[in-house]
Amino acid sequence: MTDGGRVKDGNNRSPPEEILDATTGGKGIWCDGQKDNDRTLFIDKRERDPGFCGQPNRYYQVQPDEVEDFRDLPYSDESFDLVVFDPPHTIRENGMADLKGYVTKKYGALHAETWQDDLRRGFLELFRVLRPGGTLVFKFADEAADFEDVLELAPEPPLFGTRTKQSKQVETRWFVFYKPDDQRNTRSGSTDTDRSDEREESGR
Repeated sequence: MTDGGRVKDGNNRSPPEEILDATTGGKGIWCDGQKDNDRTLFIDKRERDPGFCGQPNRYYQVQPDEVEDFRDLPYSDESFDLVVFDPPHTIRENGMADLKGYVTKKYGALHAETWQDDLRRGFLELFRVLRPGGTLVFKFADEAADFEDVLELAPEPPLFGTRTKQSKQVETRWFVFYKPDDQRNTRSGSTDTDRSDEREESGR
């Protein structure tokens, strides 16, 4: 089966790429000259042709290598050295369905009833495919949720990130996570008790 121009050969694959962009979108965070980085596997939940947002002379497109859901990936444990996670920052009653407005169509939206579980599952799944000693880079804006509430959904606290409060009403921050060598992999993830114990041990 093909998807996004690549051949898909079932679950538990070990892709040749070293980097995973799990929420590719229009590759807006990528620097010029790196938007087709051959060490990176670009995936997204959707695929859209140029101009899908409905604005004249705006040709934003979503063209991932593969269409995949960051909550449930077909890749083997410990497949990537670096993972990029830039999920939607907006929360809507119907999530990605019936999006209105150029910006919302462009970046998508989280579902009002499931966004916390969706991000928690996403973090766990991305940590699963991250190699021990690997790095996860997370980007989020506090448009609809507080940073601290979102970071609580991750299985590990971030090492560092944006700390300076901006004067904007809505601000965007970056956070960097590290996967310890002794962290176990599991699709189901750790329980709330496990995560609480981990935080106590780390002093959170």
